[in-house]
Amino acid sequence: MTHLSSISRLLFAALCSALFASSVLSSGCTLTMNYQQCSKDSDCPMTDGVAQFCTGDGLCIHDTPEDRLCTKTIPEDPPGDAVHIGALLDLREENGVPVELLRLRALELGVGQINDLVQLDGIPTLAIDVCNVGESPVDADNATRVLIEQRSVKAIIGPNSPSAAKLMIARVKAAGVPTISPAIMDTSTTSAASQGLFFFMAPVEAEQGLQMVRTLTAISGGKSTAQLSLISVATPYGENIRRKFTTEWQRKDTANKTDKFYSYNEGDAANQQVVTEKAITDAPDYAVAIPGSDGTSLITALTKLPPANFITDPQKDLLESGTALLVSHSARSFGLLNLAKTGDAATRDHLERIRGVAPLSFINAQEGTDLQVSFKVAYPDLPIEQDLLVGYTYDSLLVIAAASASVRGASRPDQILAVLRRLNGTATSLSLTPRLFKESVQKLVQQPNDSFTLIGSTGAIRFRSDGGREPALLETWTVDVTNGYFVYLAMHEHSYKAAE
Repeated sequence: MTHLSSISRLLFAALCSALFASSVLSSGCTLTMNYQQCSKDSDCPMTDGVAQFCTGDGLCIHDTPEDRLCTKTIPEDPPGDAVHIGALLDLREENGVPVELLRLRALELGVGQINDLVQLDGIPTLAIDVCNVGESPVDADNATRVLIEQRSVKAIIGPNSPSAAKLMIARVKAAGVPTISPAIMDTSTTSAASQGLFFFMAPVEAEQGLQMVRTLTAISGGKSTAQLSLISVATPYGENIRRKFTTEWQRKDTANKTDKFYSYNEGDAANQQVVTEKAITDAPDYAVAIPGSDGTSLITALTKLPPANFITDPQKDLLESGTALLVSHSARSFGLLNLAKTGDAATRDHLERIRGVAPLSFINAQEGTDLQVSFKVAYPDLPIEQDLLVGYTYDSLLVIAAASASVRGASRPDQILAVLRRLNGTATSLSLTPRLFKESVQKLVQQPNDSFTLIGSTGAIRFRSDGGREPALLETWTVDVTNGYFVYLAMHEHSYKAAE
């Protein structure tokens, strides 16, 4: 019986008792009455257009039943002394595939690699209790309670959306359980007070806005970019990047006072069409797009912008004529690659004009290469480019694994936290690639009072006192329309101070 359904039964029983006492109760309300409302979710009525869930004991409730939240453990049957950590993923199925499937696979890959290494030294293995937090707004908070109170996890990976994190941050603060979100970039979430317990792997959205200005300056050759149109999605993500971009852009060039800024509502095709037509009519030298989840449709709608030509060589990437299209990381999707493979000549020419900014997917070093190769070997039918934030999930796991191994298997959350708080020094760097993992752990053990930088598949991992990653690592990219993949152009490393 779930916690919520138990309360429902008590309330229902109390109601029956009250009615019986006042002689209003019909003959059907007895102590042996069958309270079952449902046997499956579809038996439950919609409330305000939202589906309800059927609990195991037959009651309809608004939020995911507790016993359905954390149903997967990696490995399936861990030893009794395993160190448990939690993972909060969005595993709702879309077209029959879990939303964050690749991040789940990255955790499976990493746990297998680490457990093979630590068992040889007699160190307890890791077990990941995976929770699906994509069905209901309070799933992340309820799942965090399950992980802390029932599974006794020593750390948590996730969640990956600001809305999912909103409630659960207070819970991890109260319990003292360190949490690493691989993909949250929302400024308000990363700025929330978390008593040094909540850590963020991806660069904040403001850093993307700043890097977009730097990239715009580069492709313009330092010339004025006043002839610019900007389209952004009307969500916190779109607003955060747009606000930082426009402020920095107008600060660097006081002539840039254009009012050609357009916003649209995510998922509103008609609204999106209106703003894209306005941008096309502007015929600007530079177009900037900050889309939502509908990035592919927005990019497609901008095909009729004046064709662009670039002068590209190893030293420079300059716009020669036409309209350049600068986009944020939300435009970099598997759908865009499919468009490159299936589109007509005009579409392919259009995609070649794109210059994008995004969190660094993989460092151009052994750590980045190792993950891409091992993932391809383990999951040959699952292209890693379907989710280019996979490395952040993998690195989150390896950071926690190194912390646990350094104390020969963490028995308390504060042991993990202590190592995370040591990741703030630049003097010594330790690799997290499995090949060097044990060597790096040994140095953590031998120098227990020293600060370090860990090097993962996404680059240098250090944390500020507020939990943000330092430095911010981003990349610029374009699309190879001939082969249908994203092309890495350059890495950019910046101190977070630039985004304040």
